[in-house]
Amino acid sequence: MILLIIVGFFTATCLAEDQNFCHDPEAEAEWLALLAKRPKDMELQALHAPRMGICIKVDQGVLTLDEGTEIFARARSALIP
Repeated sequence: MILLIIVGFFTATCLAEDQNFCHDPEAEAEWLALLAKRPKDMELQALHAPRMGICIKVDQGVLTLDEGTEIFARARSALIP
């Protein structure tokens, strides 16, 4: 249940229309705090890892923000149907 609430919040911060939260200090601080509290939570790790990679690819121009958003949404859906 807690994971669903957390993921819901992070999905909102990662998937906001036309807004890139990859370098948002508040969103990053929340991810890091959560990971520090739950370092062995593999579902959380499984969402954070793609987020990191997506942000790198968006920064490099390999993916558009819309493409990155779609990839993250699919990863989240695969973990939380």
